[in-house]
Amino acid sequence: MSKLVYYVAATMDGYIATENHELGWLETFTLSDDATPYEKFYQSIGAAIIGAGTYEWIMKNTSGHWPYQNIPSFILSSRNLSIPAEINAVVTHDSANQIAVKAKAAAKGKDVWVIGGGKTAAFFADAGELQQLFITTVPVFLGSGIRVLPVSHSIQAIPNKQQLLSSGAIETIMDIKSTA
Repeated sequence: MSKLVYYVAATMDGYIATENHELGWLETFTLSDDATPYEKFYQSIGAAIIGAGTYEWIMKNTSGHWPYQNIPSFILSSRNLSIPAEINAVVTHDSANQIAVKAKAAAKGKDVWVIGGGKTAAFFADAGELQQLFITTVPVFLGSGIRVLPVSHSIQAIPNKQQLLSSGAIETIMDIKSTA
């Protein structure tokens, strides 16, 4: 059964980007060979959910190269965003529950990657639609920035797997405890 997974890198103090949405702290950090290969994670993904700000950052910083070409994407925005015809994506401002249902159906049995940002992941966590966190914690402190999961109420996460990498980063997979 498909689940929504928030797969993200964060600093030790819980930020995914600087206040200016910059990722220099992450781009200069080298993960070690014992990290879970991105390709292995990506093979388990059948659809993506992306916040408007993250979509715009991707388009600006990848020279228009869409890295999720082979999976359908749902971009959360109340604005009209320009989506190139060659990108398999739709813009939506439906409820978290409606988007989760559509994304899981589009994933065809695979998982749905909630790419971000933090507010997007929190939107689904607050609605009870986020089932798993896969966080790579990098040994860097920013002091301020974009929070990893700025939920509006308490969310309980149950550790599933944790691995200390030789680079000093920590991979943690946690299941979100259902409140239903």
